Amino acid sequence: MNLVDDNGFDDSEDPIRRAYIFLKNHLRSPEAFSKEEFKNFADYPNPDNFDTYFSKKYRHFLEEAPNEKDKFLVSSIFKKYSDWEKFRSYYSQSSKIKASYVEEFYKYLMIFEFFMPLTNENDLRSSLDELFYMDTVKLALNKIPKDELYKAFPKNVKESEENYKTRLCNWISNRFVGYSIGTVKGRFKTDDLRTYYEEAIIKSKGDDYLVDETTAIVRFIFHVGQPIKNPVLFNIEQFNESLDKFNKKDAIKKEAVQIRYIFKNLFVKNILDLVNGEDEIWMLESGIKNRLYIWKNELNT
Repeated sequence: MNLVDDNGFDDSEDPIRRAYIFLKNHLRSPEAFSKEEFKNFADYPNPDNFDTYFSKKYRHFLEEAPNEKDKFLVSSIFKKYSDWEKFRSYYSQSSKIKASYVEEFYKYLMIFEFFMPLTNENDLRSSLDELFYMDTVKLALNKIPKDELYKAFPKNVKESEENYKTRLCNWISNRFVGYSIGTVKGRFKTDDLRTYYEEAIIKSKGDDYLVDETTAIVRFIFHVGQPIKNPVLFNIEQFNESLDKFNKKDAIKKEAVQIRYIFKNLFVKNILDLVNGEDEIWMLESGIKNRLYIWKNELNT
């Protein structure tokens, strides 16, 4: 293998440069190498220094060869440091370049998606942002009849009202992290199904039969139950997991009912108050249950 890099540097300089050249020349190579081969090429004056920097610096650029024991390949993450100046800067710093992740997944989730005209987006953001604060959430909870709230979330014996509301706020906080807003373009008919001739008459009167509208989609995702930790990322067994007939336990069903109840009383009420006047508001629920909710303006029904 030619161990001279693209810039013409050879392996006659310092060990850091030689290590860099070794990694760069192996970046796109299918040939696995051992730690000892890497060590011999880098040729540190003190071999113990290589062992130290191998674990602290170089190991982040390597991944284990899948079919060869104690052999390595250069990871694609090295591409970010394939420029000598970037590599040298990394070598002199103490920060890590590769984060370690532990996978958790939830078997059960609930997704709520609102579809509404884009004109409401800014007001909607402002209104929903109030639900990031405990004082405004407590105010919203105070507007729910106590007998209904106690039924959904039983109050503990001798628990003060303030402690009860704080506990509910913490429960909400653990499940509501945020929301996302996206936009889609759609086309809708404004009347019953018409013929081309009838559409022409509608247009001659200055009206439209088909209208284009940009719709805002507000999405909320709630996990239900406790996460399952997967110690091995991309474990094939996880992808072969059976559906187990969706074995809903009582605790899962109870939590799902509570999430739906609090979501309707806090989020849905907030949104319906904000977009007051629209003909219809659609909300799609998916996950544990699949439902389409449509709120229609009573003046138009």
